[in-house]
Amino acid sequence: MQMKQCDTAQMDAGTPSCTLMERAAQAITKEIYRLGWEKKQILVVCGQGNNGGDGLIAARILHLDRTHVDVYFVGDIERCTLETKQAYADAMESGVSFIKEPEWESYGVIVDALFGIGLSRKPEGAFAQVIREINRSGAAVLSVDIPSGVDADTGEAPGAAVQADVTVSMAAYKRGHVLGDGVNHSGKVICADIGIGTDLFDTAEGEQCPPYVIEERELSLIPKRNRDSNKGTFGRVLVIGGSRGMCGAAYLCAKAAYRSGAGLVEIFTCEENRQPLQILLPEAIVTAYTGDVPEPSLLQSALERARVVVIGPGLGRDSGARMLVRETFRKVQVPLICDADALNVCAGESLAYPGDVPVIVTPHPGEFSRMTGQSIETIAGDPQGSAACYARENGVICVLKFARTVITDGNTLFVNMSGSPALSKGGSGDLLCGVIAGMLCSGLSPVGAASIGVYVHGRAGEAAESVYGEYSPLASEVCDKIADVLKNIR
Repeated sequence: MQMKQCDTAQMDAGTPSCTLMERAAQAITKEIYRLGWEKKQILVVCGQGNNGGDGLIAARILHLDRTHVDVYFVGDIERCTLETKQAYADAMESGVSFIKEPEWESYGVIVDALFGIGLSRKPEGAFAQVIREINRSGAAVLSVDIPSGVDADTGEAPGAAVQADVTVSMAAYKRGHVLGDGVNHSGKVICADIGIGTDLFDTAEGEQCPPYVIEERELSLIPKRNRDSNKGTFGRVLVIGGSRGMCGAAYLCAKAAYRSGAGLVEIFTCEENRQPLQILLPEAIVTAYTGDVPEPSLLQSALERARVVVIGPGLGRDSGARMLVRETFRKVQVPLICDADALNVCAGESLAYPGDVPVIVTPHPGEFSRMTGQSIETIAGDPQGSAACYARENGVICVLKFARTVITDGNTLFVNMSGSPALSKGGSGDLLCGVIAGMLCSGLSPVGAASIGVYVHGRAGEAAESVYGEYSPLASEVCDKIADVLKNIR
């Protein structure tokens, strides 16, 4: 709804609709070229609205560049907008090939320009059948603005909806990209600047302001390192975790903290984990306790040395773990990141978070359900609202882990668009805690560290996927890709 208002306002300000459509078409073709898809046989599926006009202009551009492209127009040309009628006529005059019955399997790429953000009900009849054919084709799919069949405001797909590999969103991300069915249908979302102002996002009465979306440019906020820096400059991360037989979680968290900028990392764990951790990560300092319950003075000393504390990875829920969580909450004097078992202990014992230090909690939906008493279905229906409410009520920064992870302090809301199914592995959450801790040590604010840390973690997952595919990357391999994400920061 807001995007339509911004679009109208831009035209009222003097930018013709046909100019905006031309820019949108250029953004579409730019992404096709970036992906190397112009080498494949392309079908552009166009509807009657301006979204279809965008597709028609893109087809004309591709055709004039001698790319093999066909257009399949769905609907009645007499019911088109004036701009789309003109785009149709221009494409015909340029010699673009229009076909009546596509052989769907013969195309390597399909551009979905069927509905866009104007959809107000589920597709029916011929339109629904076309969407099903697109999904069955086996082609790579690029959707214009939002996959056809997905509601741009809610992300709901009440009927047939295009399953896109890439979505080129004009001017701004839509709520439908980060909510509900839209998350899985949108694929990788590219936001294209076509000259539409988005000031109305902050002022439209009755509309919920969209969240900030974390993008590549935010990496430039990570402070540059001075030449005279040393390990003490970037502080010590204390990782409290690793019960007997569970040292892997603490190892992954600690290694990710090092990869993300921490000067020193200390692991506080049981004696049985000392030797394997020293072998796995010789750079780390290991402080180990004997027996089931650590000496409070040993923990106190470790807390006093730390600039950032992470508690939870592989911690367990036994009496020793419960004592560590209670004592850490009582004595910590620096930013605290709570994950995994620390959250479960906190929920089980109804502990209050420390009130005088920044606290970042990083639950997945199951943990968040235990923390709030809400069902996972309720949380999934409104992850942004659920996370914001929890953050406000508890005075914390909440990182609610979904395919589109939400980061919020209860006032400002961020949504992460990076990531990969490759991150659906044990150990990914431990890495995330370490990355956020490293970002804190690098000098970012708690909200900045949480949001940029989530983005870096997602980009590392994408980098691992590019090497190993979606199925095979290990968490340790994702960790090593953090370096690739951070090495070219400007």
